[in-house]
Amino acid sequence: MTTHATGTAEMKSWDEHTWDGRNYDETKAPKQTTGGMTSTWAGDLEGTAETRFLMHYPTDDTCTSIGFEVVTGTLAGRTGTLVLHHDGGYANGVADGTFTIVGATGDLTGTTGTGRLTWLHGEPGRYTLDYDLA
Repeated sequence: MTTHATGTAEMKSWDEHTWDGRNYDETKAPKQTTGGMTSTWAGDLEGTAETRFLMHYPTDDTCTSIGFEVVTGTLAGRTGTLVLHHDGGYANGVADGTFTIVGATGDLTGTTGTGRLTWLHGEPGRYTLDYDLA
C-alpha cells in the first residue's frame, strides 16, 4: 500500500565548483559544476543527508541538475538509509525537482517510491514522498 509523506528539508552546507576548481559564481554561463550539500529532513521522513550534484548552467540564473542523496534516518518508525536519485533544476529563485528511491538499507531495505522537493530562495525545502515499505 502506497503511503504519502510530507515535510521539510533544511540546508546546512553547500559547496559548488566548476570542473577546474573555481567557485561556481566566478565563471559565467554556459558552465558545468559539481556540488555537495548537507541537510536535515523533518516531518514524516526525519534524518540527516549528504547530496552530490552535477549541474549545467545554460544561463547564469538557470540550471539543470542530477544527483544522488543519502538520507539516514527514520520513516514510518523504521530506521536506515534511503538513496535518492534527483533530477531537477533552478530558475526564477526556485530549485525544484523529482527524486526516486534507488536504494535502501537497515529497516528500510526494499522501500520504493518517488517524490518532489522544492526549495524557494531563503526558505527550507518542502518535500512530498509516495512510498511503499517492503
